[in-house]
Amino acid sequence: METKQNENTVELSKDFSVPVERLFQAWTEPEELKQWWHPMDNTLENVINELHEGGLVEYNFKDKNLKISGNYQEVSPNEKLVYSWNWELTDSKLHNASYTLTITFESAEGGSRLHVKQEGSSEYEATQSLEEGWKNGLDDLDAYLSQSGDTTQSNDSGNSKLEDGNSMYDRSGGYGESPEQAKVGGG
Repeated sequence: METKQNENTVELSKDFSVPVERLFQAWTEPEELKQWWHPMDNTLENVINELHEGGLVEYNFKDKNLKISGNYQEVSPNEKLVYSWNWELTDSKLHNASYTLTITFESAEGGSRLHVKQEGSSEYEATQSLEEGWKNGLDDLDAYLSQSGDTTQSNDSGNSKLEDGNSMYDRSGGYGESPEQAKVGGG
């Protein structure tokens, strides 16, 4: 994973072993996002993702202390998304923040490459925290896509499921853990 950071911008790139179309789908389809994206260990409950210029982006979490919303400024399917990225936090030592997020999707040898650019952070500490959050998120996306492999199929609503009908990515172990990493048993 490549990273670049300056005082108020975080940039990361990561390669994935899936076609760019599959990567774009995992990034934008609500049911897929719910499977892999868990910022600050939150569970995504509802997603509104209107993929057109001016369209609404809204992520609501089971933990009602976090909401993320914004609007698309640019939408080029399988190529580029630019949107506002506004965090609303309550009951937290962190504060609300507004950013611009630019996501590019590129075909690459053996799969695809995702580039994340988040601009607008006003504090260096916040930028470091954002970078760590994106690294974890992209690693979770990679694990999700790796687990889905060739055994996925699309149902009528376009949501990917395993052939047995179960969700592709079981987070039962906690934040970003794959099932085989889950801690079981009590003390």
